[in-house]
Amino acid sequence: MIRWPTRRRSRLILGTLMVVAAGVGLVLIAYLTPLMAVRSTDIRDNGSVPADEILRVAAVPQGTPLLQVDTRAVAQRVAGIPSLESVRVQRSYPSTLTITVVERVPVVIVTSGDEVHVLDRSGVSFLHYVRAQGVPPEVLKLPVLETPNPGPADPTTREAITAVAGLPESLARQVIRVSANSPVDIEFLLTEDRRVIWGDSDRGAEKARTLTYLLSRDAKMYNVSSPEFPAYK
Repeated sequence: MIRWPTRRRSRLILGTLMVVAAGVGLVLIAYLTPLMAVRSTDIRDNGSVPADEILRVAAVPQGTPLLQVDTRAVAQRVAGIPSLESVRVQRSYPSTLTITVVERVPVVIVTSGDEVHVLDRSGVSFLHYVRAQGVPPEVLKLPVLETPNPGPADPTTREAITAVAGLPESLARQVIRVSANSPVDIEFLLTEDRRVIWGDSDRGAEKARTLTYLLSRDAKMYNVSSPEFPAYK
């Protein structure tokens, strides 16, 4: 059995304690002093939501030590902005807080009397307008969703929006209205009063290719619910 000399063992213990103390000291310096404090906040991937609004809601004063920033709480505050789908907050040493957002993308609108609600790909209503007060033209260009119970918890709503969101731009800009009484009963009304029986949201790419081909035929009704057996009349 090999025995370490007492002096050598003491030096090893002393060296280990010094390393630990240095590490604790660095953490305390970073946590308690402005050495690694928030000097800037980097807002990423925002478009329609102004950076100033995100900064205001984030409410992180400059000079706050980065380690004292509760990133989860900041993310929850910023996620309260209706037009944001998700938020990630990260510390970027030595002195930057990075807030990365994913904005909600408008897919359809739902009308109720004088009100217009904008729904994203999950069926969440994140913008609301009153016609008497004015509705932006780009909102009125979105397809109108007609379904009995519109909302993110409704399977029919989700299927209908999935079908619309998956359309190529060349088809999407022709859709005026989306009607759905069930998840397998989706129909589109296109410009020039053309009706499309879509069925469910499955095989969307195949249905879109088939419909693009069929639209070269002069008709008022196109059925691509089974894209391998399409019909028109």
